Amino acid sequence: MRRPVAAAAAFAAGVAIITACGSDDNGTPDVPTVAPATPSEAPAASNPAGSTVPAPAGARALASSGSTVAVLSPDGNQVLRYDAASITAPPTPIAVPGLTALAADRDGGYLGVGPGNLVVVDASGATRTANLDADSPTAVVRAAGGQIVVGTEDGRVLIFDEDLAEKHDKRDFVRVDALTAAPASAEGLDDQVVVLDRAQSSVTPIDPADGDLGPALRAGNGATNSTVDRHGRILVANTRDGEILGFYGSPLVMRFRYPVADGPYAVDYDDTRNLLWVSTTGNNEVVAYDLADGEPSEKQRFASVVQPDRITVDDKGTVYVLSARDGLLQVVPQSDTPLGVAPVEPGR
Repeated sequence: MRRPVAAAAAFAAGVAIITACGSDDNGTPDVPTVAPATPSEAPAASNPAGSTVPAPAGARALASSGSTVAVLSPDGNQVLRYDAASITAPPTPIAVPGLTALAADRDGGYLGVGPGNLVVVDASGATRTANLDADSPTAVVRAAGGQIVVGTEDGRVLIFDEDLAEKHDKRDFVRVDALTAAPASAEGLDDQVVVLDRAQSSVTPIDPADGDLGPALRAGNGATNSTVDRHGRILVANTRDGEILGFYGSPLVMRFRYPVADGPYAVDYDDTRNLLWVSTTGNNEVVAYDLADGEPSEKQRFASVVQPDRITVDDKGTVYVLSARDGLLQVVPQSDTPLGVAPVEPGR
């Protein structure tokens, strides 16, 4: 089995591929690209741990916020919101205008984007909608400073203020596949948002206040998804190379790269139990890693639903896994998962 790569070697492998402070009228960059990585094909059957509840086959997204878990319907016209305290009860449908991406928002709410629309769903289920000048939005996140950042399939990043007014339209990427926002608890990162571009297999910080970019780093040869912990550490699934990668700082520095077999794909971090959760679609499993010493240490793995392409962890430590194939939402309560050690803040 391959050994973890130390931080110094990892930094050398994650050299900057672009340094930019792009303007709002930049075009798509002329840069080397790779074919965007996709999830490994899963075996046809599984015996998932925990329990399962019905969800629409082909559901587009999964997120958790406050005491709820939400799934985006296959047509994007409903956010199906489950009560985590009574997860077996039918979800509450919230009508939305054809969304293609969904993310957790503050105070138990959600953010959604679809062609022409940015939607904010509050904890009561009420919605606010703003015009989005984009036909193919792929990702959305709220920065710690309150700005809403949207990514698109054609490489744009649009930044909105809290009143849903567009402030910046950046055109510096080949595509935008995932966005992470450093939480307010992250020190010294100035509300950093990080863009993951699968076509460049890169991660790039962006300042949501002015839209300026920091140096981009290569994230292996097939980065697919990312998450962030309370310190602002960016954790990336490098599906093509069979690794998880850790980045931190301003500017970003690669802190670790660690081998994970069977196609690591979906990722989420549990700040309650101090664990990184990673789905491996090639064997229908989910694996928990403790990052306390700066490099991953496996703590647990369990069988998942078939094709576990989406994963989220709520603020109590319950793990939810959405099948991309058979219409099931898997629920593994925190009582069935280990407790990690609180990590030392990266760089200290």
